[in-house]
Amino acid sequence: MDPQTVRKMRAQDRASDPEFLSTAYTPLYERAPGEDITLDEFENFAVDRLRVLRLLENAKAEGLGPEALLIHLTPILRKYLPVRRTPSEKESDVRKDVMSHFILRLAYSRTEELRRWFLLQECTLLRVRLEQLTPAQFEAMLCEHSHLRVGHPNNPNRIAQVKGFQPTTSCKCTIPSGAESESETYYQVPFQDATDAVAQRAALLHDGSALLPQHKLYSIIVAKFRTRLAGSLATAAHTFPSVASDPRLKSLLNYVSKHDVVASSRLSDVACADQGSLALEQLDDVANKSMPLCMRATHAALRRNHKLKHWGRIQYGLFLKAAGLSMRDQLKLFELEFTKVMTSEQFHKEYAYGIRHRYGNEGKRTDYTSYGCYKIITEFDPSPGDTHGCPFKHRSPEQLSAILAMTGLQVQDQRTVLQLALTNNFQVACQKHFEFAHPGYASTSVDVEFSGVGNHPNAWFKASRQYHTAKSKQ
Repeated sequence: MDPQTVRKMRAQDRASDPEFLSTAYTPLYERAPGEDITLDEFENFAVDRLRVLRLLENAKAEGLGPEALLIHLTPILRKYLPVRRTPSEKESDVRKDVMSHFILRLAYSRTEELRRWFLLQECTLLRVRLEQLTPAQFEAMLCEHSHLRVGHPNNPNRIAQVKGFQPTTSCKCTIPSGAESESETYYQVPFQDATDAVAQRAALLHDGSALLPQHKLYSIIVAKFRTRLAGSLATAAHTFPSVASDPRLKSLLNYVSKHDVVASSRLSDVACADQGSLALEQLDDVANKSMPLCMRATHAALRRNHKLKHWGRIQYGLFLKAAGLSMRDQLKLFELEFTKVMTSEQFHKEYAYGIRHRYGNEGKRTDYTSYGCYKIITEFDPSPGDTHGCPFKHRSPEQLSAILAMTGLQVQDQRTVLQLALTNNFQVACQKHFEFAHPGYASTSVDVEFSGVGNHPNAWFKASRQYHTAKSKQ
């Protein structure tokens, strides 16, 4: 089936879907909001948008094409950044979308690397939203954003009206034929905006303008958006220090700019609701079934060496806390292992305090949260003898192959995961490990919360536990 027929069928499907019509939305974020926002809204809006951008990044890293990317992202947008039907809901949803964009625009303006990442994801998000539009919605969007300088030909904008046009010999163009082309809408754009399409011989030229079908305009609109957003990010970088001087906002802005967000509704532990649900007696079985590779390897090192170094204790201890292991059981676990190489007195003197501190029972009584993948990958490079970190980044190919061989994955699946890690797609490799280790996870009778997998070890753990619970009931 040719691409034009696919586009027509997809538009017909969307036109008959009332829910889709209520969610079609393509903002260009040209004006910053001037209304008040609560700190809770500030946090929650940023988290939901960051979820969308992170999931979008992961989907692109998996090599999804435009059609597959659109199918993948549409339900995610409806869940986290919807624009619903009723006027009151639509007003609230649009406010959230605009606010969240400008919050992240500020948070990601601090460095060139952050600006590039945000610019790339937002441009891809806009492209996906444009792909969702029916012709009528696309025309309405162009009317709303007249500065794009996209208009219709003087005659009725059907290709049938321009079939008599003869392109010059220096820029030949094949005009589509068939029933589909009769209803294709062509738009008039300045020649200088359509040079790529002209170079590809995909444009009709007339009176200094190019005539392009709807799907050829997406790249032009995204390019204009990219130029404007890049300039706005540079401006925001100059204002960041003054905004961040407010202590209420500084920590939030710094946190979201580290990408460290998963499927939770707040910047707290993804699995905090599960505290107290993991017993010490279950730990070895659960480690083999439901722990991500980083925590599974650390657990194995604890059992093998009867000791963990500083960052290994913190990374694994916070993971166990978020996974639901009580402080009492974590003390028992570490004492059981550590006292195989030291006295009980030495353990309680040197290590027990740290465990109680992580649970908020000592010192400042801070309720520490577990580390997400971005923090583990970027901030704690292990030294020789350390067991913390991300195996997909911090282990050699030989070490990673040996670890994967112990997971029970098929040899071909191990190679796929290893290849992703070798090409620096560490979090995608983690996602693939989950998919291979949990066949049919998307079809289980209990909904598996997959969206945080690859972004946070506790999201991986929680999704795996959901999977095995569903399987046990079938």
